[in-house]
Amino acid sequence: MNIEYDLVRAYFEGIGFLIRHAKKKSREVEKKRPLLPVFEIINPSVSESTLDLSFRLFTGDVMRIKRGCVSFLGWHDSSFSHALLNSDSRLIKFLRKELNEECLAFNDPRNSLMESYNILIVPALPKLEAKSKELFDYLKSLSIDGVLTMSSVLENLLRNTLENSTSSGNSVFHMLKLLKAYGLASEPQLDIFEK
Repeated sequence: MNIEYDLVRAYFEGIGFLIRHAKKKSREVEKKRPLLPVFEIINPSVSESTLDLSFRLFTGDVMRIKRGCVSFLGWHDSSFSHALLNSDSRLIKFLRKELNEECLAFNDPRNSLMESYNILIVPALPKLEAKSKELFDYLKSLSIDGVLTMSSVLENLLRNTLENSTSSGNSVFHMLKLLKAYGLASEPQLDIFEK
């Protein structure tokens, strides 16, 4: 079970996107790392994507995209650790090591949304603006059009988890509803287990 996969899927479904798995390139597993998970997304409420979005995306920006491919690098499928959150240099080094053209499936000719907006979800971004710009330049070189953080995904999911809503059939919303009910999580800051 990959909870981050479920969270990302629930996030896009929750803001109104239709989702399906993108087809992946086949490759010899022993020679290279597997591709990162990819979703194809379509927003039926938008007639055309907005082209003037900033590279650092938030939910309001994402909702202005008509069609896209979403890939994510998470804690589950990488060597990411909590310690990387405290060092911009180590975070950038980690992301450069983990992300390259070979692990991203955005340019796969079998991908029906190949000409769409390419979004990457990462565990975190550098805190310093100069370090973020350095990372963004690198990500743009990989054909990524915008980046979203897992904390933005979680904050949105927590904000939209209603206490009276039913969560039958969706374990992500049920888990978030339980965390909120027992006071272990609050929005929008995501103050989990705060002392």
